[in-house]
Amino acid sequence: MASFNLVLLTLHNLTRWVVLLLGGVALIRAARGWVKQTDFTPADARIGALFTIAFDVQILLGLILYLTRGWGGVLLGDFGAAMREPALRFFALEHIFLMLVALGIAHMGRTLSRKAPTSLQKHRRAALGFGLALLLTLAAIPWPFFAHGRPWLRLFGLQF
Repeated sequence: MASFNLVLLTLHNLTRWVVLLLGGVALIRAARGWVKQTDFTPADARIGALFTIAFDVQILLGLILYLTRGWGGVLLGDFGAAMREPALRFFALEHIFLMLVALGIAHMGRTLSRKAPTSLQKHRRAALGFGLALLLTLAAIPWPFFAHGRPWLRLFGLQF
């Protein structure tokens, strides 16, 4: 089980960077299209799809870690104690909650942009959805400079 968790942690960490990169590109393309009022192209749709797919994979990996590492049990076992301890509260509740909300907003932004009647509305909806999803994601990542932070990069036990 330890090696399984090690692989999951590595994949979860690496996928974080893929999600942030694709989300950033999708946001920039959408914002540029909104400001410059350009056509919404198949490439714009594709990068939004790749962003949400990568985010789906990231959440799936995170949920598996959440269940196999016992964070849900920590929360349910003694809710009051978990809420008093900042690191426990972050990983057992805040991290997963914010990430699930961010995922929902990313999907909502993509869906609303696909259904919009004009290119301007497609870009605006994508920019707002992807931008808000990225802000929530950035807020929910356990950055190394937080008291409960994690390394920038994890590679099968190596931490950077």
